[in-house]
Amino acid sequence: VTSYAGHDALRSAHRQAIPQSKLEEMGLRRVFLLAALPSREHFISQDQLASEQNRFGDLLQGNFIEDYRNLSYKHVMGLKWVSEECKKQAKFIIKLDDDIIYDVFHLRRYLETLEVREPGLATSSTLLSGYVLDAKPPIRLRANKWYVSKKEYPQALYPAYLSGWLYVTNVPTAERIVAEAERMSFFWIDDTWLTGVVRTRLGIPLERHNDWFSANAEFIDCCVRDLKKHNYECEYSVGPNGGDDRLLVEFLHNVEKCYFDECVKRPVGKSLKETCLAAAKSRPPKHGFPEIKALR
Repeated sequence: VTSYAGHDALRSAHRQAIPQSKLEEMGLRRVFLLAALPSREHFISQDQLASEQNRFGDLLQGNFIEDYRNLSYKHVMGLKWVSEECKKQAKFIIKLDDDIIYDVFHLRRYLETLEVREPGLATSSTLLSGYVLDAKPPIRLRANKWYVSKKEYPQALYPAYLSGWLYVTNVPTAERIVAEAERMSFFWIDDTWLTGVVRTRLGIPLERHNDWFSANAEFIDCCVRDLKKHNYECEYSVGPNGGDDRLLVEFLHNVEKCYFDECVKRPVGKSLKETCLAAAKSRPPKHGFPEIKALR
């Protein structure tokens, strides 16, 4: 789980939503990926992070500074650590961001099904599964946070890549990606680089599961409401938290019952798009919008 070092409340929400002891019963282990604290960070100290690690034992911290332009370092660090330290134990890797809500029970079932129905893919060195973003041009507008110069990336289009919100891979694939990335020029947009540019160099296809994802935190909110009131299955398994740390806790605590056959499919005409009315939750797009301010 890629996490900004100062997001201790978000990490706490993940642990409340599903503790490590329960994940271990499912054959899973959660690790939060952090970087070094920047000098401007005044809300958490390294001593506090050390205390958090002593208590939970689930932090992995790199020696580079926390910054969105260093996310590729953090992403590679996570893949490399699993490939080296968990190679004999880990069958799969689920990479996600800390502000993403996810149905861990659905993912566990997906992995079990993958092993049975597609054992060749499950153990191959070509497993990359998630939300596929098709080829798109880099943002060339300097005012945009995600501006990319032609020197950084000269091509007119990025190759198709997986959203960094959440994707599934395995150790053999991660090993190949890390090895190839270390031979290539660094690029700071992590999901575009690793699951797009690097992946293309390796000739790895993408497994499209866009139907798992919602870009609307409001839909996740409505899922929780309908799970409580009607036991309706949620149409989505992955989505943003919209700035609400508690939504992950609420979602996982309520969606679990669906895996004990306590839920029913949503009736015709009752889809979330037709019935969801919830307070708007802000969620910036993946690569941002430009922000223009007057300078005085």
